[in-house]
Amino acid sequence: MIILVVEDEARLAEVLVKGLGEEGFPAEAVHTAADALARGARGGLRAVVLDLGLPDDDGQNVIAALRRRSDIPILVLTARDAVEQRVHALDHGADDYLVKPFAFEELLARLRATLRRAEPPARRRFRVGDVELVTGEPAVQVGDRSVTFSPRERALLELLVRRLDEVVPRADILRDAFGYELDPGTNLVEVHIAHVRRKLAGSRLQIENIRGYGYRAREVT
Repeated sequence: MIILVVEDEARLAEVLVKGLGEEGFPAEAVHTAADALARGARGGLRAVVLDLGLPDDDGQNVIAALRRRSDIPILVLTARDAVEQRVHALDHGADDYLVKPFAFEELLARLRATLRRAEPPARRRFRVGDVELVTGEPAVQVGDRSVTFSPRERALLELLVRRLDEVVPRADILRDAFGYELDPGTNLVEVHIAHVRRKLAGSRLQIENIRGYGYRAREVT
């Protein structure tokens, strides 16, 4: 299982592959969107570190295509720092977003956190109204639909369900679902809450915003 680095700057790609390997994360690099999708289709990947500015296609399209195929963790590494770019990437399935220039130590920390979130926990079944989820399975039964959640969406939903009827502070969500000890200063939580709500639409599981405190999951009749 390797880390796939998708980066069109050959020197940076080489540095990332070497650095990740030295830290115990075997890696290989490709330089185009087409090669990234072809390599992803062959399997054997542990995670993807993805630049958005690729020569043959926008990396946002790569995120969407990879997410349609699997729930492989995706860490975006790009010079695009506009909020709308971050929201678009996270909303379409990226698990984290790091802006260039970056510290390699931060990249490693974010990669480790992303991989931890993707690790299957001990299996446990939760049911709230007409929503049922089993730990370690990306699909959630919502009424008569089987809905696939990204690893980060899944971690968020499971945290709220585990603490059903309890107000979960934003800081707890960042720490327990996303792996952040400090608030990154973005609307990361809000974007993923919105995405989870859309996937739960029509169910009896509701996620409430408790302004100034956090979020609460509860069953409605």
